[in-house]
Amino acid sequence: MPYSIKELLSSRSREEILATLDYFNAVPRKQGRKEDLVKALSSFLCDDPKLWLNQLMECDLRMLQRLCNAGPGNPIEIIPAGFPTVVEVLRFVDADKINGGELLRVSIPEPFYNLVSADIDDIITRKENDGSFKLEHLILGAVNVFGVVPLRTFVESVVPEVDDFEQLRVFAHSLASHPIMRIYQEDYLGESYMVSPDVENFQVLMKDRRKKYKTVRRYARIGASIAESCGENSPFCAFGRDTVQGRALFDMLEKLGYVGDELLYTAHLVWINSQYEPDQHNLEILLSPLTDAAQDIDSYEQFTEYAQIIIDYANSAPKWLLKGHSAEETGMMRYELPSGMFLELFDEDEAAKVAEDIMKVFDSVNKVRPVGPDDPCPCGSGLSYRFCHGRHFS
Repeated sequence: MPYSIKELLSSRSREEILATLDYFNAVPRKQGRKEDLVKALSSFLCDDPKLWLNQLMECDLRMLQRLCNAGPGNPIEIIPAGFPTVVEVLRFVDADKINGGELLRVSIPEPFYNLVSADIDDIITRKENDGSFKLEHLILGAVNVFGVVPLRTFVESVVPEVDDFEQLRVFAHSLASHPIMRIYQEDYLGESYMVSPDVENFQVLMKDRRKKYKTVRRYARIGASIAESCGENSPFCAFGRDTVQGRALFDMLEKLGYVGDELLYTAHLVWINSQYEPDQHNLEILLSPLTDAAQDIDSYEQFTEYAQIIIDYANSAPKWLLKGHSAEETGMMRYELPSGMFLELFDEDEAAKVAEDIMKVFDSVNKVRPVGPDDPCPCGSGLSYRFCHGRHFS
């Protein structure tokens, strides 16, 4: 066992050590002193790295693979997700935000590099080939479609219709033992729910469902292909890349120069922002991929064309507040593009003319004729101007 692993773990708190052991279901019966927990975790990590690597999710494994390719202590810069990955939480990697939080600088300490570098490629290849990642996409995607969903409804949505009992038993075991089932399960009013990692506050979401959208009583029915597509590319998942609206969205973003992780991240943001109730502020956030790239858009006509692509996508996406139903299905939470919105980004003269016309209307409504100090006050009080509204200016 490399001494540095034990030394590295010794700097952590007892709670952190226990949390790591708990994630891997490796908490010893006798928890004892911190020194004993450090020894237990060190042994667990070093005795069979493949055992615990196999329990990590795809995004964690692919991050470790990139870091191993870079080498121990050599940082890479990535776009941070809205939630930390498991390897960040368990501190298997060193991570610091840079550029005001726009990027994350990540590196792998040498002790962990020495543990995982020999096995990481084989683990990923095996999971790609044996269906492990496909199962993860299905589980995570179903949670993402609903945002928050009762555990029973979730299971009914992902369990395949098969006649082979043994095949069903194997699937059920794989489902129940998957780390997502523990990490993203919450209790609410005595019932178990699966919660998407992208939901910031599931209790607020549940309350808004009951208060504002109580007419939506049933959870949507989703197919396996829809769920799988919404569980890919974690942590930058997005609904419907294979739908008409999804393909149009990705094609448009690529035309604007979004590529690689930035493309996935931007599509992910559009999907997340499509979940919020339509108003002026949320519409501006939804269309921010366009306003951020306004210099690459030729005209306001092209801008409105691209904006409609985003709005069509947002209206077709399953809504968390609508229990997985879309705005198109329910007629609720529909986004629309107001005429002239963001015109100033493309035609300053036209925008100035619109502003001038607005000011003319404002002036005509609010302009008051000159009033002498002893004239009757225009407010109709019967007093002279100097003793009524004029006193504020004397």
